[in-house]
Amino acid sequence: MKTFGSRGNWWALFPLLLASGLMVGTNVSARAGDSATMPVTAAKGWRFRVRHENLPAVDNIAVSHDGSLYVTRELAGGEGEVVHLAERSATVLLRGLNRPDGLFLQGRRWLYVTEEVTEGRVIEYDLKTGKQREVVRLNNPEGIVALANGELLVVEDRVNGRIVRVLRNGVVEVVTSGLNRPEGLAVMRDGTLVFAETATGRVISWREGEMTVLVEDLDEPDQVRIAPDGALWITEDAQPGRLLRFKNGSVQTVLSGLMAPQGIAFTARGEILVAEQSRGRILAVMPPPPEP
Repeated sequence: MKTFGSRGNWWALFPLLLASGLMVGTNVSARAGDSATMPVTAAKGWRFRVRHENLPAVDNIAVSHDGSLYVTRELAGGEGEVVHLAERSATVLLRGLNRPDGLFLQGRRWLYVTEEVTEGRVIEYDLKTGKQREVVRLNNPEGIVALANGELLVVEDRVNGRIVRVLRNGVVEVVTSGLNRPEGLAVMRDGTLVFAETATGRVISWREGEMTVLVEDLDEPDQVRIAPDGALWITEDAQPGRLLRFKNGSVQTVLSGLMAPQGIAFTARGEILVAEQSRGRILAVMPPPPEP
């Protein structure tokens, strides 16, 4: 994960701007003041718009049942926060975090966040009461998934990285180890784990001890998510980076020219959200219309 901090939290005092423009398979240059002018390009038929902007260092995303968003942000010096984004407002839920990264929303009540540092915390936040608790400490925890039985799967982003299972009593069990900087993590419906191995440029599946390379030769793959239709979505944490869709054995570049894309999420309207960290915004991507 790369981060680009901002100075303080001044942005949260102002309403977030929503962009209404829709881009259809065209090039859209970065706004004035961005760190790069690489245009964002959509694959033929795909469309995208800016859903939220003025979000320096935005990282991972989770979508609430009401369509609002939760995001992690790492500010200058590594201090970070979790923010709730409604249509035109931003509310900081958690402050003083140490390099917050991974984010997962379980149902309507439980939000989980990881701190990507040595002895980093895995935090459970109760959206109903506003209370938080430390579940466990791990070494550079990043990608996280909460299972229906209350257990957690967490990736440790290290050269000799691991995927671990955190039981409800806090006991940590190693699922697999010896990974080379694993980051994003997702679970398929059949229980197969999928993770991005950033240092090797691969996305790998793991099931019952067997690993299979799904995609390779990527430029720093970061986050992975399984869409409702079973497609696997991947971001490349590069400048420029891409948003990729993998299904039926083939990879499609949906967006290119992104600046350090990070988290991915899906809305009830069928949009794919992607956090473009270096431009401080979240894009909403729409698939091509169905053929008649």
